[in-house]
Amino acid sequence: MTTKQKTASKKSPVSEIGIDVKDLKVHYDTPDGVVKAVDGVSFSLRQGERMALVGESGSGKSTLAMALMRLTRAPGRIAGGQVLVGDQDLLDLDEEEMRLQRLNEVALVPQGAMNSLNPVMKIKNQILDGLYDHQVSRDEKMSKEEQIQVVERLLLAVDLAPGVAEMYPHELSGGMKQRVAIAIATSMEPRIIVADEPTSALDVVVQRNVMQTLGRLQEGLHASIILIGHDMGLVAQFSDHVGVMYAGRLVEVGPVKTVFKSPKHPYTRLLIKSLPTLSNKTDFIGIPGLPATLLNLPEGCAFCLRIGKTNPNLIPWVKVEKDHFIQDCKNCASYGN
Repeated sequence: MTTKQKTASKKSPVSEIGIDVKDLKVHYDTPDGVVKAVDGVSFSLRQGERMALVGESGSGKSTLAMALMRLTRAPGRIAGGQVLVGDQDLLDLDEEEMRLQRLNEVALVPQGAMNSLNPVMKIKNQILDGLYDHQVSRDEKMSKEEQIQVVERLLLAVDLAPGVAEMYPHELSGGMKQRVAIAIATSMEPRIIVADEPTSALDVVVQRNVMQTLGRLQEGLHASIILIGHDMGLVAQFSDHVGVMYAGRLVEVGPVKTVFKSPKHPYTRLLIKSLPTLSNKTDFIGIPGLPATLLNLPEGCAFCLRIGKTNPNLIPWVKVEKDHFIQDCKNCASYGN
């Protein structure tokens, strides 16, 4: 199948679900008990849409990203749930089947490109490595000319000069490394792109350029993208939807403009209030208390524990308006107003 044919076969209407996550759980087994790093997370994303996951460090965002890629390692384990891409549950695949899905259907843009790239391999070989592993069978080999053409096309797509192909990672700037990571992630035109804080180590100008490149490629592939991040400004500008995570759970999900303008969950309100603004000359407002421990976490509202509420309620998932949902705890609903 040619690249053009492959792209056409993956195109789908924006109404089609790109990824559907149902009751996903990731646990870490420790001598003191089970740490529920991701505790029953569910969401769906249409093909071609962008969703961001935000929350404090330790809320479970990156753990969720690794679980979607089936890259969770011991002592962590995926304890339950479903990750549906098309009609395939990724959690039902064996290791070899899942290996073939990575890069082809689901791809990761890692948090630290410097650590994800092999320091002793030229960039061209790192790009071609995944293509060899997935596309080229024993009976079909790419000629040297075809290799050069593919690598140049992928580098130009992320605004890098073809000459970068002959360089090693240490010869590149941080932004260039991140662009190489994006080129690798999009080399096989995946259906889903998981971007785990792809600009965390970059300055603001390079961040903007890298995210513009990622967005342009995502639109061209008509892929769904899940962005993990702390930068709320970046999230607001890049994403269609936002999910707010606290203590391993999604507490609010909705269109990004709606959530930023009218947050309903108290944790979301405090998270947005903590952002610095040019117009606010007063002291920074932090979120009181400490994040809930994920060891022996109660079934009820974890945020209640943070603000000193006793006997946390069981929390239903409530629809506020179209595509806007929250975990509705009456015990702490007005906190943060």
